[in-house]
Amino acid sequence: MRDFLTVVSGVPRSGTSMVMRMLEAGGMPLLTDHLRPPDQSNPHGYFEYEPVKRLRADKSWVPATEGKAVKVIYRLLPELPAGVPVRILFLERDLREVLASQRAMLEAQGQRVSAADDALILAAFEKELAGVRHWMSDKANLYLPFAVLIQQPLHWAACIAEFIDPALDIAAMAAAVDPRLYRNRI
Repeated sequence: MRDFLTVVSGVPRSGTSMVMRMLEAGGMPLLTDHLRPPDQSNPHGYFEYEPVKRLRADKSWVPATEGKAVKVIYRLLPELPAGVPVRILFLERDLREVLASQRAMLEAQGQRVSAADDALILAAFEKELAGVRHWMSDKANLYLPFAVLIQQPLHWAACIAEFIDPALDIAAMAAAVDPRLYRNRI
C-alpha cells in the first residue's frame, strides 16, 4: 500500500506530464483537474492540479493525498508540508532543451520570444535547481533522465514501479511514452 504522496517534479517542459501519463497508464490514481486542456505542446494533456499553484498559501489539501500522484513544479517542492511522506520523481533535462521547448510553446501561442537572455535564464535555473536538490537530499527521490527515459521507457518504467509500487503495470507505463514528442533536442 502506498502510504505516501508521489510527487512528479522538474522544471517546466522537462517531461513531468509524460511521467504523470505513465503513472496513470500504470494504474496509479492522479490528482489532476484537467482544467488546462491538451494542446500542440502537450497533446496528451498537462496533468495539472490547480491547488498546487497555491501551495505556499494553502497546504490543507496535501494530507489527504496518500496513495496518489501529483505534479508539483520544482520551485514549490520546499512548500510541501514536512509531516506528509512523499516520494519524488524528479525529471532532469538538458536546460538548453528546456529553453528551446519553452520558446516553441510560447511561439505556438503567438508570443514573440528572444533567445537574448538565455544565459541569464540558464544561470537562474541552475541556482534554483541547486537549492531544490539540496532540499531533496534527505527525501525519498528518484531522478529521471528525460532523454534516456525516452530511449529506454521499459527500463525506466520498471525503475519507477520499483520506487513507487511494484504492482504498477510496467508495460502500460512504457507504452505511454511518446518519443515523437521529444521535439527540442540538443
